[in-house]
Amino acid sequence: MLAVFTMDGLGMAMLSAVAFGIIGICLMLLGFKLFDWITPRLDVQKELAENHNIAVAIVIAATILGISIIIARIVAE
Repeated sequence: MLAVFTMDGLGMAMLSAVAFGIIGICLMLLGFKLFDWITPRLDVQKELAENHNIAVAIVIAATILGISIIIARIVAE
């Protein structure tokens, strides 16, 4: 079957993409703040800026990727 795009459908798709993007970003920030709250002994800003701790950067990157994968699965359902 051939799909036909109309301006109404395109506008609604763009609005949905923006809305889900904003929801995803907000949930990601909330997840990172939750991780930061759970680990009070780890000062991420100090470790990255002053000590140049690459291990902390890798842990933070893995945390952000994990949170984003979970959020993508939740929002896509």
